Amino acid sequence: MMTNQKGFTLIELMIVVAIIGILAAVAIPQYQNYVGKSNLASAVATLAGNKTGVEAYVMENGIFPSGQAAQAQVGNPGDANYKPAIPSGTTTDLGIVQPTFGGITLSNGNALDGSGYINVTFATGNPGIKDKSVRLKRDANGTWTCVTDADQKFIGKSCTYSATL
Repeated sequence: MMTNQKGFTLIELMIVVAIIGILAAVAIPQYQNYVGKSNLASAVATLAGNKTGVEAYVMENGIFPSGQAAQAQVGNPGDANYKPAIPSGTTTDLGIVQPTFGGITLSNGNALDGSGYINVTFATGNPGIKDKSVRLKRDANGTWTCVTDADQKFIGKSCTYSATL
């Protein structure tokens, strides 16, 4: 009398579980890398969206919008007593007021030549980007560059790595 086998043997099930484990061991780190890269790219795009407003402010007022205490506009551009409006923000340890827009900060480092930077720091996320910053820097000539201290494997072509920001 012949009986038909129904179901899978234990070894067949163990092989399937081993294959799934190997695929997961490769796929999960790759997915985390993808998420880290996309978060960094999103931060660069968000900061780049602020460049137009900052450029307009620099062209109108001659300085990058921060580094001074908040003040209302005094006079008109071209007047001897003209002072541009400076938005309020948070005061750093050095006593510099940095305007904040959510997690984005602006600073001119007390330079009056139009140079400064827009910065965002990741509060959460992948360990390679958590507590790391992305910064768009503007030099006195109006050239913007992107630097970050995030792990180098997450950095795209639009940014460069810097150990210190």
